Amino acid sequence: MDLALVIAVASVAAGVIAAVVADARLWVLAPVRAFAVVAVAMAIAVHILPEAIDGGGWPVLAVAAAGLIAPLFVSRATARLGARHRRMAAELGYVAVLFHQLSDGLALGAATDEVRHWDLLIGVGAHTVPLIAMLTLTFAELGGRRAAVVRALGMLAATVVGIVLTRADDTLLPSAEPWLNAAVSGLLLHVLVHDSGDREVPAATRPLEAIGVAIGATLPFVTGGHEHSGLTHSLREDLITVVIAAAPWIVAGGALAALTAPAYRRSPRTVLRAVTGPVTALGLVIAAYAATALTDLDGVRSIGQAVADAATVVPRPVAIAAAIALAALTLLEIAKDGLLTWLGTRHDHGHGHGHDHDHDHDHA
Repeated sequence: MDLALVIAVASVAAGVIAAVVADARLWVLAPVRAFAVVAVAMAIAVHILPEAIDGGGWPVLAVAAAGLIAPLFVSRATARLGARHRRMAAELGYVAVLFHQLSDGLALGAATDEVRHWDLLIGVGAHTVPLIAMLTLTFAELGGRRAAVVRALGMLAATVVGIVLTRADDTLLPSAEPWLNAAVSGLLLHVLVHDSGDREVPAATRPLEAIGVAIGATLPFVTGGHEHSGLTHSLREDLITVVIAAAPWIVAGGALAALTAPAYRRSPRTVLRAVTGPVTALGLVIAAYAATALTDLDGVRSIGQAVADAATVVPRPVAIAAAIALAALTLLEIAKDGLLTWLGTRHDHGHGHGHDHDHDHDHA
């Protein structure tokens, strides 16, 4: 059997199996969902979006931004017809992922045509599994397992079509790919923010979520680049540099804030949540993007060089230790409160167990 087809089938099957098993068992669902959400977010940040920028230039960020906010306008337009925001966002995300899987099929076909690029193959498979798992869990909650499996088969079909097209024409890599991937990034980010699931995770299960988060965050760095993109590798290096350089100041600033706050306002836990919250993580990613963007401007490293210089102020072993401490504190916060609370996206359903989302499960 064609190696590209084997990878496509195996990655989709692994994602579906993980989601189906997790959907019936909350202690499995929590870490699988956490892994999928974080792995997809990291894949967007360090793989999909950088590759889109590398192929289409920085203007593709406008397309990603449009994809991020488009579901809001579409859901408002369709609200009069009774369509709900979560389903509309999921459907738009699914359509975008179909195009992305078509692109992945083209990449798989090209990577296995003559010379096998194993780093690309592993990267495609590794980010496909959490992507499939995330969307399968979404549609399992919206329409039941049968609907979820049908959607997964659709994503497999899109991947296979891309592989077949590449076999028919080994030069087939559409110029629209970067723009499609940028739109996919925006739509998927919207789904991640608004589709975290409804089931409350018991305190005893939350440490498993933290483990899932840790694995999902490191996966893109372990599997290598999805494609041989110079910008992707530069962004990864800048992200590592930014985290190591900023961690000592973030940790020290948080400690100073906790110590100097007035006694009646002092709340070490509040400071810890602010220091280790998603805003800090997002800020580090944005700083890495800024450093990479400025590096590309005639080789001027402005922010990037400033960050690198800042890293030399603190001895590197101390900076690395601070980065590890910051990551550990973040995981401890997730293990205590749960991923949804940490993200600030946990749904509040009041005193009952009713949900305001679609749950037309198919039990047949």
